[in-house]
Amino acid sequence: MIGLEDVFAEEAKQILGSVGQLELGKGRVFFTAPLEAMYELNIRARTLHKLFLLLHRGLFEGLRDIYVATRQLDFTSVIKPDQSFAVRAERVGQHDFTSMDVAAEVGQAVIDSYMASTGVRLKVNLSEPDVELYAFVRDNEFLLGINTTGSSLHKRGYRVFKHPAALRTSVAAAMLLLAGWRGDGLLLDPMCGGGTIPIEGALMARRIPPAAFRRGQPALLSLPIADEQEFRERLERALGERIDDIFNIVGMDKFRAYLEGARRNARSAGVEDTIRFVQGDATDLASYLRDPPTHVVTNPPYGIRLRLRGLFRLYRGFLSSLASLAPGCRLVLITAARGTFRRAASLAGLEVLEERKILHGDMWASIFTCCV
Repeated sequence: MIGLEDVFAEEAKQILGSVGQLELGKGRVFFTAPLEAMYELNIRARTLHKLFLLLHRGLFEGLRDIYVATRQLDFTSVIKPDQSFAVRAERVGQHDFTSMDVAAEVGQAVIDSYMASTGVRLKVNLSEPDVELYAFVRDNEFLLGINTTGSSLHKRGYRVFKHPAALRTSVAAAMLLLAGWRGDGLLLDPMCGGGTIPIEGALMARRIPPAAFRRGQPALLSLPIADEQEFRERLERALGERIDDIFNIVGMDKFRAYLEGARRNARSAGVEDTIRFVQGDATDLASYLRDPPTHVVTNPPYGIRLRLRGLFRLYRGFLSSLASLAPGCRLVLITAARGTFRRAASLAGLEVLEERKILHGDMWASIFTCCV
């Protein structure tokens, strides 16, 4: 995800121990790692959306160059003769061709390459392919990879209640990592909505991997290079690391209906017993909390439904309340109303340690890390 590349890179290093030739791109992280990384990241990574095996990366001038680069690749190790494939293409920049043109050129080159190597003409299935190739063109750079994940890993599968302004689980996990949450202390989300942040915090503390909630098979199991037994063994090992300790996590919201939805989501994720849900006002935290929080991670209203003046009052009231209750705690907050937040933070005496802009869905937002 754009703006959180370094967070995933650090998470990947934590999961794998080390990675080679690490490079941060825009919305992408490039690195080299052994084949087992394909299993481990698809099982354990919380900030990852999709993991691709990179087949080609290079510069081009026109569509013909894209065809030639693809035609020179050997696809026999990633597609079986009886399997179907599809090409998904994305294009960014000024070109005299479309993403559909890119997909067509790459698809034909794959067919031609495979035919030359094996005498077999591969089948194309655009709706449910056995193997999905991803072609990405940005300006004069062309990338081609194999999707090892399938559908995005941020679709955890535990959500039975959908909040109208729900945060992506991957963003929630990244914010928790930025806050330094490891299960020690008290984690608070004072405007928790459907409960994504406290639930992700509980899953992290309990070492429950995201793969525990995956629906369907990962795409990697369709690849000839994958060992299904090894994947299953690694998945069972990860699931076996779960701990059922109780952690100090509080989810608060003003609206009862959202809290009920958050409880349902927490129950679906198997962590309801370690999250205390409280109906309360984020601008008066001391009235609802027994102990001051050490980590505060939240996704407050951005102002889409609140007028600017009301949003400023909410931010200022919340930050002043937090500063009074828990001086020294770590706050990580996401908002599209960056100016409003900065003014409120200044008046409340908060130190903004970092601001990073991310593309969340189709909206640019800022994640602030603050010392209260």
